[in-house]
Amino acid sequence: MKENLTRYAYWQFRDFIRERAIALLLVGLLLGFMMIAPMRAMMGPNMTSADAKRLIILVLPQIVFISAFIVFNGIISTDRKMGYYRFLFSKPVGIPSYYAQHFVVYLVGFLAVFAILLGIFSAAITPFNPLWTLAYCGLVYLSLGGIAFFISSLFRYDWPILVGVYLSSALANAVWAESTGWRMVIRDMLPPMHKLSPAMNDLITSGTVDARSVAWLLGYSALFFVAGLVVLWRRPIG
Repeated sequence: MKENLTRYAYWQFRDFIRERAIALLLVGLLLGFMMIAPMRAMMGPNMTSADAKRLIILVLPQIVFISAFIVFNGIISTDRKMGYYRFLFSKPVGIPSYYAQHFVVYLVGFLAVFAILLGIFSAAITPFNPLWTLAYCGLVYLSLGGIAFFISSLFRYDWPILVGVYLSSALANAVWAESTGWRMVIRDMLPPMHKLSPAMNDLITSGTVDARSVAWLLGYSALFFVAGLVVLWRRPIG
């Protein structure tokens, strides 16, 4: 069974390149150019590493979140909708193990795409260390990924639900940031996406991060990831 699972990793990565990577590169390049070019013109030709970091902080959130939604769209549900599960699991492969590996392979592909985009940015604007920026991209993927995984294990049309959950979290934390009572309960039940923006600023500017915020983000997502694995274990895929 392990041999079959390892063999599937190649096909999963190939599918990522064919179905996701090209779209991510196009989205990153188009949005990056549209947003960076005017700022580049205002800042002038002699940009420092600090200027590059400021540009990244302004531009990256939009690109990384759109890219994450593209990657997570149908991560499990597409196989159910299109009937691919009949071929995927014709060999003895554990369904939870297969999709857990799928999730990890897509994480590697996601980071590889952003490494390319950051390399292009560094060559076109000014050289800078992309390590902490990539760490933030990985944090976004892992913070949203468990929630997306769980939703996709339950619903055929997962993308609109994931967007709704994300927007609900952003709205609740913007409107009810200081609220108590039932509003606080609803706010705290939603994903802690408001923790990502401070984490990005800390990572990119100083290479540090608040450990409690990261633990909250990853722990929340991990609970839903495990719940998604349980759904795949207990519920028929077809």
